[in-house]
Amino acid sequence: MRTLPFRLGRFTLFDHIATGGMADIYLARVKTELGGARLLVIKEMLSKREDEDRWSEMLIDEAKLAAQLSHANIARVEELGRHEGTLYIAMEYVEGLDLRELLKQCSLRKLALPMEYRLYVVREVLRALEYAHRFRLQNGVGIIHRDVTPSNVLLSFDGEVKLCDFGIASVVCLDLAPSETIEGKAGYMSPEHARGEVVDERTDLFSLGIILWELLAGRRMYKATTSLPLIDVARAATVPPLRKLGLPEEETLRAIVEKALKLEPAGRYASASVMLEELYGYCIATKQTASALRFGEWLSSHFAAEKLGRRRSRERVLTALELGPALVIEAIPSSKESLARAASDDSRTEGVVGPENPLQLRHAQARTPEPKNGQLARVSDRAVDEGDSVPPRTLASQPMRSAGLTVGVLAFGLTFVLLCVAAWLRLASR
Repeated sequence: MRTLPFRLGRFTLFDHIATGGMADIYLARVKTELGGARLLVIKEMLSKREDEDRWSEMLIDEAKLAAQLSHANIARVEELGRHEGTLYIAMEYVEGLDLRELLKQCSLRKLALPMEYRLYVVREVLRALEYAHRFRLQNGVGIIHRDVTPSNVLLSFDGEVKLCDFGIASVVCLDLAPSETIEGKAGYMSPEHARGEVVDERTDLFSLGIILWELLAGRRMYKATTSLPLIDVARAATVPPLRKLGLPEEETLRAIVEKALKLEPAGRYASASVMLEELYGYCIATKQTASALRFGEWLSSHFAAEKLGRRRSRERVLTALELGPALVIEAIPSSKESLARAASDDSRTEGVVGPENPLQLRHAQARTPEPKNGQLARVSDRAVDEGDSVPPRTLASQPMRSAGLTVGVLAFGLTFVLLCVAAWLRLASR
């Protein structure tokens, strides 16, 4: 993991989001051409493999394909680059949390996720898969995700649902990915994928069927044992029966889940659009519909304060670091004793002028009409811009102005007394 903040190409990484089997994930900021800034997610690949060149080439090809996808329910891939030999992918930042984190937080807080929102999330993921599966490259091949898991389903505080990692997922296969990566993703693999067989669009529908099963059951569908690792459980694809939920027209919903989780691909839905049509029909019939606005409001009311508070605090730290050290300006004392003490201190602090020594900086400005050090000039300008009421030179000349004002008042008073005496003598002579 990088020590933050860290400059990666034109991106500044300032918050570590997570570490996966294949990447470290960071929140980053990049300056725009017009001087603004926007946020992106950077996935820095971690692979240390003997066939690194082949693996990197495959990842680059897949990321280029994923960058062609443009849909409201798919997180955009914006850039693929290399820094000091390490590949990274810059992706759209979705301000919110992923489905895995949402379910974990709901469990910790004993907070029930309303059924309408569970079905809404699945419907939106189906829209993403419907688009990707219909998308045809120049060779006529569509795009299969191969890694539809809760951690790749992003939920924004605006109520958007986006599927991410099309550019990485297709490289995660049995003959290339590290064994720990496969174990971590096996809980959502189709049986044919877990066995290393050729897969098609229906493998994604099986994975989404597992997510739907878990959202309804409130627990994981596959569980590893001491004698049977999770990858073997996925190969067997034994689906536990769903408990009764007490939902209206529940048998219809059960039939949708069972068809998505058929062992043989031929028994599953032929396409995401067919599954979406049946699930949406059930939601309409049972009034389990939800809008992005309502879902976003629910997420924001329960999770936004904590999530946004952390992100904004770290972003403020980054902004402060970019501005550099602040300049502290102190008023110069006007008494002779204080001036003498300041002059004595000044004589002991002769040397390079800089923001490290506020006292030295103060007297250097009093002696020198124009600053010779560019950094000193910038720091002074920034201090004034940030709300200091008096520029440094004004503070330095304050004692002289006070002395002049005192002399002027005394002269005016003496003149006034003389005029009064002269007027009295004129009146007395009469």
